[in-house]
Amino acid sequence: MQMTPDNHTAVLKDTPLFDLVFQRISKSPDIPISFSEFMELALYHIDYGYYSQPLSREIGRGGDFYTSVSVGTTFGFLLAQAIHREWTGSFGGAPNPVIVEQGAHDGRLARDVMAGLREIDPVFAAGVVYRIIEPRPPVRRALEESLASDPAGGSIEVVADVAAAVAPCGIFLCNELLDAFPVHCLLYREGSWHERSVGLNEAGDGLAWVTAPLPPELEAFVETLGHNFPDGYHTEVAPSVDQWISEVAELFGEKGLWWIIDYGYEREDYYAPSRRTGSLRCYDAHRASEDPFRSLGRQDITAHVDFTRVEEAAARAGVRRARFTDQHHFLIEAARPWLLSIEGEVPDGVIAKRLRQFQTLTHPSLMGQQFKVMELRRGI
Repeated sequence: MQMTPDNHTAVLKDTPLFDLVFQRISKSPDIPISFSEFMELALYHIDYGYYSQPLSREIGRGGDFYTSVSVGTTFGFLLAQAIHREWTGSFGGAPNPVIVEQGAHDGRLARDVMAGLREIDPVFAAGVVYRIIEPRPPVRRALEESLASDPAGGSIEVVADVAAAVAPCGIFLCNELLDAFPVHCLLYREGSWHERSVGLNEAGDGLAWVTAPLPPELEAFVETLGHNFPDGYHTEVAPSVDQWISEVAELFGEKGLWWIIDYGYEREDYYAPSRRTGSLRCYDAHRASEDPFRSLGRQDITAHVDFTRVEEAAARAGVRRARFTDQHHFLIEAARPWLLSIEGEVPDGVIAKRLRQFQTLTHPSLMGQQFKVMELRRGI
């Protein structure tokens, strides 16, 4: 296979996972690995992956990045408002509401949603079945232990896969899950598409980007993108989204609602020629970089979501797009009953704190426009 050096990034062998990946490539130095395979190892290697250490990755001020959950309990409270509205309305108030979450990390969002439901409607909350899907055994065990020791988590189940969470009707949610799906990296150079893969640098002592021929499975996709791109343009594609959607679409057979919350764009914006350097980013202690080869297994690696791909895969699975909006509009709508209930009141400490968190979550210059919500439906 012919390879062309791209960006010669020498990296110290500073983590056990780096040594493992370096040795893996060194065995066949003329055959690079796809960035998708590299990212899978970096994030999900069973022993050294970033997300494979049981509940060790703190989010928020003391962690590597902020999320809507780390802002405070208000995000879960507002999702609870939306869940209650949908179940008592669109779902016709059927008994034993089922909520399924994937990518739950330490279960904080699940706790916040359940606490919100108890505040809104204790009788409704008492009948809720809340299931977290967690396929990694060490993380699942740690999450089960954490929930069992917390009175607020006692009603939350942890299951190993989608099959164990299936129900006739239910609501699925995931927050910042798809941005951690492994991606292939693409490069447009001299009028044609190539793959940015991972190989050895010229000195043979570190990892580097290398330009390799495009694999056959990506050829049809790049044809849909065309050739109106500047030389050196690079971007990402996540084919694993297709299989994932086909699996979670099987959660609910009769009536289902899916909320996919993440940062990303629809395809026209995602692959705009002006986005010359793609969306791949790395985060370590709130420091962002574009170098995925350092601190391997100790920094997060993410890419924005192509929500058009999500919609297309959902349609093939028999689930329709209901709306695509930003977090600002989604949470404003969810918050309406709560905002009306406190209208005219002098905010006490609890309400004032919730209002501050609400502003952070919805303000267009903070999280309101950064995060998007894809809502999918079946049967409702």
